[in-house]
Amino acid sequence: MGLMIKKCIESIPEYVPGRTVEEVREKYGLGEVYKMASNENLYGTVPGLAEILSGYIKNIYYYPDGSSLGIRKKIGRTFGIPVENIIIGSGSDQIIEMICDSFIDPGDNVVITEPTFSIYEKAALKCGGFSLKVPLSGFRQDIRGLVGAVNKNTKIIFLTNPQNPTGTNITSEELNYVMDNVDSSVLIVIDEAYYEYCPEEARIDTSGFVMERDNLMILRTFSKIYGLAGLRIGYGIGPLEAVKALNRVRLPFNVNSIAQKAAEYVLDHGGHIAKIRERINSQKEIYYNVLDENNIEYIRSYTNFILIKTGKNSEAIVEELLKSGFIVRPGRNLGLPGYIRVTIATEEINSKFLKTFTEIYKNFGK
Repeated sequence: MGLMIKKCIESIPEYVPGRTVEEVREKYGLGEVYKMASNENLYGTVPGLAEILSGYIKNIYYYPDGSSLGIRKKIGRTFGIPVENIIIGSGSDQIIEMICDSFIDPGDNVVITEPTFSIYEKAALKCGGFSLKVPLSGFRQDIRGLVGAVNKNTKIIFLTNPQNPTGTNITSEELNYVMDNVDSSVLIVIDEAYYEYCPEEARIDTSGFVMERDNLMILRTFSKIYGLAGLRIGYGIGPLEAVKALNRVRLPFNVNSIAQKAAEYVLDHGGHIAKIRERINSQKEIYYNVLDENNIEYIRSYTNFILIKTGKNSEAIVEELLKSGFIVRPGRNLGLPGYIRVTIATEEINSKFLKTFTEIYKNFGK
């Protein structure tokens, strides 16, 4: 008789991370390799952070603040939210897991888009639940389809704004439709990992909605525009009842002390973050122009990545890009075969990538 592993574990797909710089450098014998697959902020984090954190390193023999009170207070002051309505996780991924741990019983379901961020489904499956998947419509979330999929066993509906992996957005009208037509017993979770990249005219102030609703939770992260991906810290804002439940399943000391201090520091530098957004949006326009000039199809993005159509030769194009030192995300890994997802990098890297990619694309044809 073998080990008695839970049956639901067998149905959980493995997460396939992007290739590492070291792996590609070694495999292809390259000097310079550019990772453009995981949507990190390649401009780096806020200046001065390393110096600030060096003062805290000497105290790492202490456990961190188990309640992450300092960063919760900072988030609360920034968005006008009571600290009791804020929860901190080791990345927003961990909060997604805590949400499912708190709401999903065996046989329950979550409603999600297909394709979308894989952790929603993994977290539900781990609890014995499952996902009801609604296909994208024109690379956008089918809001009416998602709402229509909700049934008596639905506990959570996951929305992403902007969406990953397409980069498209949800409008205010669409969000209002969800909130007006989903039963109050169903938790509406809006994952806003790329929120800060949105142009201001397209951004929805969802933090204001949270205090008016008993079934709305928003998730944000410090891994993207804030440049703290290596420290793993994100946060959720939601109704008090839900946050209390999440705190019961939350592991003690779940976020390390360095990550907490780093998040406090970067949140004070909104001006720098705005400049990063402007630079990324400016670089996206350059991508659009080059892709248009070469008759290469793409999806306009509200994030720091672009989905580019590479057609039947997609896998071969990805391989040639790797040989040239560029790591991108193959669309088949994201549920979108025939596409690649490319992180917008710095001006210098973008220029090199666009030159290399267009040459490779032309060599293969459509």
